[in-house]
Amino acid sequence: MKQRFGHRSIAVVALAAITLAACGGGGGSDSESSDTAAPVEDTDVETTVADTEPEETTPDTEPADTEPDAGGIDAIQQSVIQIEAIGTIRDPEVGFTDGSGRGSGFIISEDGLAVTNNHVVTGAATLEVFIGGDTTESYNATVLGVSECNDLAVIDINEDDPLTPLVWFDGEIRTGQDVYAAGFPLGDPEFTLTRGIVSKLEAGGDTSWASIDSVLEHDAAIQPGNSGGPLVTPEGAVIGVNYAGGSPTNTEQFFAIDTDRAQKVVDLLKEGDFESLGVNGQVVYDEEAGIVGVWVAGVAPGSPASEVGLLPGDIIQTMNGITIGTDGTMADYCDVLRTSGDNPIKIEVLRFDTEEILTGEINGDEDGVLTQTFSFAQAVEEETEVTEGGVAATYDSYTTIVDDTGALTIDLPTEWASLDTAPITLDDGTVLPQITGAPDLTSYYETWDTPGIFFSVVPNADILTVLSTFAPGDACTDAGQFEYQDAAFLGTYQLWTGCGGTDTIFVVLGASKLDGSGEVSVITAQIVTDADLDALDQAFATFNTTY
Repeated sequence: MKQRFGHRSIAVVALAAITLAACGGGGGSDSESSDTAAPVEDTDVETTVADTEPEETTPDTEPADTEPDAGGIDAIQQSVIQIEAIGTIRDPEVGFTDGSGRGSGFIISEDGLAVTNNHVVTGAATLEVFIGGDTTESYNATVLGVSECNDLAVIDINEDDPLTPLVWFDGEIRTGQDVYAAGFPLGDPEFTLTRGIVSKLEAGGDTSWASIDSVLEHDAAIQPGNSGGPLVTPEGAVIGVNYAGGSPTNTEQFFAIDTDRAQKVVDLLKEGDFESLGVNGQVVYDEEAGIVGVWVAGVAPGSPASEVGLLPGDIIQTMNGITIGTDGTMADYCDVLRTSGDNPIKIEVLRFDTEEILTGEINGDEDGVLTQTFSFAQAVEEETEVTEGGVAATYDSYTTIVDDTGALTIDLPTEWASLDTAPITLDDGTVLPQITGAPDLTSYYETWDTPGIFFSVVPNADILTVLSTFAPGDACTDAGQFEYQDAAFLGTYQLWTGCGGTDTIFVVLGASKLDGSGEVSVITAQIVTDADLDALDQAFATFNTTY
């Protein structure tokens, strides 16, 4: 019998040796990866005061004189629009959503320019606009410019006849000032106007989908669907752009981007995107799974995000080496954009569907498109050769395997039906979960001709000790150690070749969770054919532990 650590008795000896040598007790408790974030909407915002003051601008127009009586409401209404965005958005909770969503906006020029929120329009295939609550006629619109950091967008309504614009408020905004929120809440086509006051001049504007230094806080009730609609004075002038509902602890307060800031950004958006990668997204944070970043719900065609190859469902995890979203907001994401300008931005992305880690360069050259940063098959391609041995280059399907304790999960080829998922009990009574899978376990244990994988954990161990303890010895040739990182784990793997005088490759991986948990996950694998390389890629992409 060959001496290798796929064999259960040898694995017991190795685990016992490492466990006894380690300091301290068992590892922490972590949960499996899960989708946790809510869809982008008007109901999440931090109310902490931002660090900087909004910049002042001087508007070119004077406020209107219309009072919000019957005639005044009519005057406001004919300038407020409902926007139906049709297309596919990737929601982190429910997956792809094919259909439509509705938000609000308002006209700012006779020739059809209008303002709304970025999260209302970005990534949509088509935009249909209804003016003033009139559902008998609609108009298509074109996006001229967007800014996810400021959650603003400018669209051009395709209407030849002159439209009635609102004007920006020109004056000092005061606490206690009367305001009205206009729009179409909950997708209802009937125009709605609610009344309140400005309750705070400089509320914090960092949310899970935008990062604004400070915003107006008010109590004129808004709901999802009011996004992008105007907050107006009693004279009908736009004092702000509604973009966020109340926080969970303060549901009677609502938030709008003030007129000075909005005007400055809108003027830039008339010429194109500003402080934007062309993403409709939000921060997701799953501490237990070690996943944090900006979930991409939609991507604007032709944008930097599209050109680098970002897809709905991707999670942008780092930008220029900075982990983003750790505070639950877009602040870090937008700080990098504002610092970098048009210069290249290196990004690291978790492709959630395949659990691949990809890197690319926004605003880079043609080689900046997203590429996979780790593939075992690619890593060993130049180091050694494996034979196809009459076996297909890939396996047809994979099955998620769970050990008997429920602590380990890993995807293995469905045809590897010979499994051992019982825990290992060490001499000191320590019980450790494990999974071993192969087409035939006996052949896997006793020869170098059968592929298979062994997966377990070692509490409070050193990764290099794990690699040394699980090494196959003189039966194979040492081909070196290499760094390993995926969405949740960081470690080292060691490659062994020529095992038992064959072309078989033996791999030992030791990796710890990025959150610093005490246990080391250990995987040993026997690679016989090209298909087994793909199997190991799938195993590396899916292994997880709650131990």
